[in-house]
Amino acid sequence: MIETRAPSKSIQVKSWFENPDKYLQRRQFDIRIRLETVQEFTKGAAFERVLDIGCGDGSISLPLLPHAQKITLLDVSSSMLAIARTKVPSDYADHVELINASFLSADLEPQSFDLILCIGVLAHVDSPASLIAALSRIAKPGGCIILEFTDSSHLWGTPDFVYRQILRLIRPDPYTLNRLNNRYVMNLCRENGLVPNALYRYGLPPAGTHSVVGQDDMYRITRYLFGTSEQNRNSRMGNEFIYRLKKS
Repeated sequence: MIETRAPSKSIQVKSWFENPDKYLQRRQFDIRIRLETVQEFTKGAAFERVLDIGCGDGSISLPLLPHAQKITLLDVSSSMLAIARTKVPSDYADHVELINASFLSADLEPQSFDLILCIGVLAHVDSPASLIAALSRIAKPGGCIILEFTDSSHLWGTPDFVYRQILRLIRPDPYTLNRLNNRYVMNLCRENGLVPNALYRYGLPPAGTHSVVGQDDMYRITRYLFGTSEQNRNSRMGNEFIYRLKKS
């Protein structure tokens, strides 16, 4: 009898995101919210080296180019990076590096980045604890980390969880997302010398909403309910956390 092993999670994640449209078309409103939050969290700052982990098509980090000497875009998906490459302004081509790899397998120099974006990544890795420890290792002392994740234990996410459980009976997921909660993630951050100094909380519309409601409308509804990071309303209702942390 020949034993067959399931592909590793990193391979499954890479396979899923090699078709960017599955993600990009239905999440434009959320990408816009994340971009605006990053811009609010970094307003007035300039950076020597920026790292965007799980950069996708570069929509969130590339707008930082006028204020960054160098941006490194890292993603497991070569298709995502191909799209990101087309978005790099020709005047800044020498300021952008693209790496097609998983974060934990990439050879990144310790204490080399003064801004790290890790947005929408924690749910897709083998070990959130290892990822956060690595974030601390490569961040410069005093550096800024912007970390986003979903608190799966929060009441706001319950309908989405139930929906996905039912959908899984019909169409199994390619891999299992990590179920995280805010206390667990913040404990990991503090254990690794990453101290929160800003937070924006919001909630996503229920899964499947994109098929009946346009991206602009979902953006407007989300902003109406939760405001911006500078004027965050109804924050306790939100299970999407975007933290700005400082490396002590």
